Amino acid sequence: MSSDHQPGMPGVVRSINDRAALELLLDEGPRTRASIGEITKVSRPTASQVVSRLEAAGLIEPTGLVQGNRGPQAITYAARTDVLVGLALDVTPDGVRASLVDARGEVLADVHVAAGPDRTATDDLLRARSAACTAADVPESRVGIAVAGVQAAADLATGDLDLVGDLPGWPHRGARATLEDALGCTVLVENDANLAAIAERDHLTDVPRSFSLLWLGQGVGLGSWAEGALQRGARGAAGEIGYLPVPASLAGLDDSQTFQDLVGGRRVTRLAVESGLVAPDLWSAVAAVAGARGTPAAATLNEELAMRVAAVLQPVVAVTQPGVVVLGGPFGIACGAPLAEATQAHLDRSDYTVTVLASAVPDAPVLRGARSVAAAEVRAQLLALV
Repeated sequence: MSSDHQPGMPGVVRSINDRAALELLLDEGPRTRASIGEITKVSRPTASQVVSRLEAAGLIEPTGLVQGNRGPQAITYAARTDVLVGLALDVTPDGVRASLVDARGEVLADVHVAAGPDRTATDDLLRARSAACTAADVPESRVGIAVAGVQAAADLATGDLDLVGDLPGWPHRGARATLEDALGCTVLVENDANLAAIAERDHLTDVPRSFSLLWLGQGVGLGSWAEGALQRGARGAAGEIGYLPVPASLAGLDDSQTFQDLVGGRRVTRLAVESGLVAPDLWSAVAAVAGARGTPAAATLNEELAMRVAAVLQPVVAVTQPGVVVLGGPFGIACGAPLAEATQAHLDRSDYTVTVLASAVPDAPVLRGARSVAAAEVRAQLLALV
């Protein structure tokens, strides 16, 4: 950390010391002045000045007393994570699931807001923010950022959406600017598969520097990390593999023309029915598949689906060579490890070798990814106040 004296740079030194102390309290929890000084390597007088400045700025607060080895009790201080909070959202055809998170990633509220009859993107986010802030008893003015996962290719540079799924009322052009004007805070709109990949990164053990998540749901998508960075492409459309044509090796398998036809929601629902499961629609199929694990019907479905998923993954492995592929999305999660194992077996018989895993985030992966991004952004905003 900074030394106590750097001639000509007192303001910079103060800022560095204050930021180091605030980071410490965000990461480690409450500390005394002496502990803050010891860990950040500044003198006791400087540590006292740091604490005084941060408390005066409303960024930290006293939280209790601890008995030292010698002398009187000492006051402990904690970061005020209620100063700014983040809004994480998973936007789906039936509505929005939203979480309010603080800079540590703690979930302050978790709500679901059904889509209204005259749905718009602004209505989605305003109603979700209101419901989440009410549930957490946090003023809406403290929301510093909103992170929305959508079924679309999102261009972070322009805020435009392309290849939009079933999201009535969401504009294709200037979506981010429209939402920022309405909410009065920073808004990030991100592809749902990318956010699910972020959630997998947070939960995987021994995370490889390059891995991909294959999203198997109503649509088909790919969220990929390469050398530790999320790959969005030049305009946010990287991973939209549902539009790729079915390889010649599967020509004549059925009427599929694209990967979306081959492993998309309608196809998997049909395969579930053909395997003996009762699945009148996509979400019924997801529930039926999850409930049938270990049954002959599930084994039949997994084998049929694994052959198709392996065909989808072959060009992914050939072009990007990920260390691991995770099978996510509603159907990937519902099928779980048996589908991953069956897909692995198909790939092992080909020239496209990769480790295939079941999702480590079976519940709300898009929302969890949005929470992770929102918490990191709120943390950065808090530190920028120093």
